[in-house]
Amino acid sequence: MASIVGQQQDLFFEFDFGLIADDSNRKKNLVQCKDDVFLIGCFRNDQKHQLEWIRKNEGNNSCGKYNVRLGKGRNGWINKENPRIANPQYIILYEFGNEDVVYYYKADGSFVYSEAEMREHGYEDPKGDYLVYKLEKECEVEGVDIKKVLAQYRERTNWIDGKPIFLTGREISAAMRPKKEKVKRDETTMLFDENTITLQQVIETINYDFHYAEDALTSIDLFSGCGGLTKGFSMAGIRSIFASDIDENCEKTFKRNFPGVPFLCKDITQITKEEVDERIGNVVPDIIIGGPPCQGFSLANKRRNKVSDDPRNRLFYGFVKFINWYSPRVFVMENVRGLLSMKNGQVLETILDEFRHAGDFGGYDVDYKVLLASDYGVPQNRERVIIIGTRHDLGLQPRHPDPLQLDHKVTVDEAISDLPQIEACQGAEVMEYPVEPQNDYQRMMRENMHYVTNHIAMHHTPRLIARFQAIQPGQSLIDVWETHGAVKRGAPDEKSNIKFSQNNQRLFGNMPAPTIAASFQSNFIHPHLNRNFTAREGARLQSFPDDFIFEGMRTKMSWEKGLSQYQQIGNAVPVLMAKAIGECVINILNPNNHAD
Repeated sequence: MASIVGQQQDLFFEFDFGLIADDSNRKKNLVQCKDDVFLIGCFRNDQKHQLEWIRKNEGNNSCGKYNVRLGKGRNGWINKENPRIANPQYIILYEFGNEDVVYYYKADGSFVYSEAEMREHGYEDPKGDYLVYKLEKECEVEGVDIKKVLAQYRERTNWIDGKPIFLTGREISAAMRPKKEKVKRDETTMLFDENTITLQQVIETINYDFHYAEDALTSIDLFSGCGGLTKGFSMAGIRSIFASDIDENCEKTFKRNFPGVPFLCKDITQITKEEVDERIGNVVPDIIIGGPPCQGFSLANKRRNKVSDDPRNRLFYGFVKFINWYSPRVFVMENVRGLLSMKNGQVLETILDEFRHAGDFGGYDVDYKVLLASDYGVPQNRERVIIIGTRHDLGLQPRHPDPLQLDHKVTVDEAISDLPQIEACQGAEVMEYPVEPQNDYQRMMRENMHYVTNHIAMHHTPRLIARFQAIQPGQSLIDVWETHGAVKRGAPDEKSNIKFSQNNQRLFGNMPAPTIAASFQSNFIHPHLNRNFTAREGARLQSFPDDFIFEGMRTKMSWEKGLSQYQQIGNAVPVLMAKAIGECVINILNPNNHAD
């Protein structure tokens, strides 16, 4: 079957026009079907091959079949494990290029055909596995205007024409309603009503089933946090087989975004090899990655065992412990730039020396480098020390990714300008994109997402908003101290004597952001709005794609356990920088690959 449009050359739909079911229970309306899932797909009337394929599969009380290639991106489009996708109640098929021609079918489950099975059933030139839907009977669903639904999809997403859409009856009804006029508070600039779709329903539409190559490298991810390194490495094609962190909210976020990866929430020094092997079986990871805190690192004395016995060094040696257990081919350790100057460089040299003696194959050849996140497409001038080690017996030299050849550094405005422009105290758990993506960065962030999440603005007092109004781009609280400075606790008429130059710094919209640290919720002000950044805006500045959902409390009080969403985001390794490191590691282990 010929391609539909350029990017969809591997997306196929089958439909039989010749078979009509009986009239029993044919008529439905959207009110009756508000909670049912509809698959909206297309067919091409000029493709005779699809009709022939369907007719060969008649019988078994079926009046046709419809199939879509599994996976996502280059590997297909959908995730068969998602019940919303695997078992829609209805299938609506429209003619590609002529949306006035529409057919409605009651669906009767789905099944998987392998490439070989597709070929056996007469399908020409199959590519990979397919999810095949059984069309049980033709029916009518009153009140659906497919042209309006598709028009709204084109307006609010980067949807490719012809790609299948999965919506409930309630969502279809909402999509056909006229756009709401802006209300007094511009409460969410949502196209849909707030109660139309829940966060859980949004999550169910996200395809977390990333398809890796059969020979994909594997990683163990330590001090994983919410998963910045893991996400970047997975985008590079490296499959995580185990992750660990001590923070319970990081565990929630990690499990949400990597549901198939075993996670152990525990102090790394207390983890045993038996616990890990129980979760990964007999698999030996190719790579171990992580960022052990080294800020309190003690040299003790020059005897290695004394250094490793010092409790201040226990987290780093927890990382080394895993390398000794598994002797991976490569390890990657990331840390703050300040590591280079700790105790006049002695801490770094001690760490490198430990790696040179780690594992069972003669230690590791190691190299370190400071990488700048904005060199890899991240809208942020964050620096991180990256130590890469290659197992000595392999004869492979460690190296670091070269900066990308960019036309310019991605700016704050380019990163976040397509998100709803909400004021302080505004936002909702699920929101609509108010505009189409404005640039390549935004298109990349929105590739697998149709809604905005984690985008609720903080509740600022009128006094704080007045302060923000006085702060110009590049300025901070210290520039408006006399009028808008912080007051003493218990004495609101007196200014505090404590001044922090980074507090409430308004960022330049036309430049990359400075380092988005764990405290960014109070450090920075939006370039154009009088409020701090939302968690989603911070995630964009860290290059987390929009389908990465953050769990746990949004902000945190001092007595609460676990890291907030802001802290998780600020502590993470920028995803696109992690992706570049992952691609570099792949090329180290596959010298014939010259992709970088």
